Amino acid sequence: MLTRDGCRARQQRLLQRMNEARIDAIALVHPLEIYYFTGVLLPEQFPAQPALLWIEAGGDSWLAAHSDAGEPLVDACYTYPCSIGGTMNSYMRTQLSELVSERLQARGARAARVGYQREFMPRMLAEYVDRGLGRDAEWVAMDESLQQMQQVKDSDEIELIRRAIQIDLAAYDAAQRVIAPGVNELQVLGAAQQAAHLAAGEKVFHDGDYQCGQPGGFARDRAIEAGELYIIDAWVIYRGYWSDLCRTFAVGEPTDLQQSIFDHLRAFHDRIGDYLQPGKDSRDCARAMDAYIRELPALADAGLGHHGGHTIGLRAHQMPDVNPQRGGIFEIGNIVSIEPGSYIPEARAGVRLENMYLITVTGPENLSQYPMEIQRAT
Repeated sequence: MLTRDGCRARQQRLLQRMNEARIDAIALVHPLEIYYFTGVLLPEQFPAQPALLWIEAGGDSWLAAHSDAGEPLVDACYTYPCSIGGTMNSYMRTQLSELVSERLQARGARAARVGYQREFMPRMLAEYVDRGLGRDAEWVAMDESLQQMQQVKDSDEIELIRRAIQIDLAAYDAAQRVIAPGVNELQVLGAAQQAAHLAAGEKVFHDGDYQCGQPGGFARDRAIEAGELYIIDAWVIYRGYWSDLCRTFAVGEPTDLQQSIFDHLRAFHDRIGDYLQPGKDSRDCARAMDAYIRELPALADAGLGHHGGHTIGLRAHQMPDVNPQRGGIFEIGNIVSIEPGSYIPEARAGVRLENMYLITVTGPENLSQYPMEIQRAT
């Protein structure tokens, strides 16, 4: 999990941003932001008990949640009962809202300007915060500031991402072992998922593009056919952090066209150090990738079939992304997926090859060292 030292440093950076924006307190409700600052990862899905993290500009902090387990980095924890006899309550947001209002009153909170997550804050909870403060606070959206903080990764985040990548690569090993004509796509996915759980030593999320003979899509109840290219864009979430990688495999002997496309796209990764540099614009990388892909005559019209990549971390897609029209400036500490891909019918799908790179002062570090070979291992 995230370390206490890492969470403490992130809270200090948050307090600095709050003071610069004249924010008296911030109310965070999404489990990923609560995790980012406290080190406690709450479930986003079932049972998805809601929570609120309250941090004041002076540094006082507390968490209202269904449990105080996990030693969150806060001054106090307050809990509400989320179930009776194992049956989840259907009014947990009401319970949380009432608890938050009560705690604000008891602690004598008097915040006039409250930062919040506009994308996620329920109206009811905001109303109960106002009730607890005894005033209609001025609510200030902090979404962009939070996103900016998360673009640059701390050392504890990088270690979790490294682990997620290794789990993802274990899934690739398992997928490759079962790829053969006549094998069901769901069997390939199932083998990869089992390998991911075992590599992690715990249940993890693993899924992605597992359709054979297609540019993408989830696995189907369909047999793989000889002569197709199998694009596997595999994802793992390990303790809150994402891995997103892609390899392309031939089902049988690749054609000359398939091999030429593969070799051409693979070679773009050899020049990625020219673009993944602090201060470089991510849009330039996307434009260069598209232009490079079109240098192969067979791909002159197709070009880059989608974005060229994206920053990744707590969420699969963070900014700056690698798009011709949208992006931003790369910084030291960004972790960026780079995924040149192009697709034509004659290739029976096409090729996509994705690595994850950490931008450092000396250039990009490939975090996802793994063979780029069009033929599967036997």
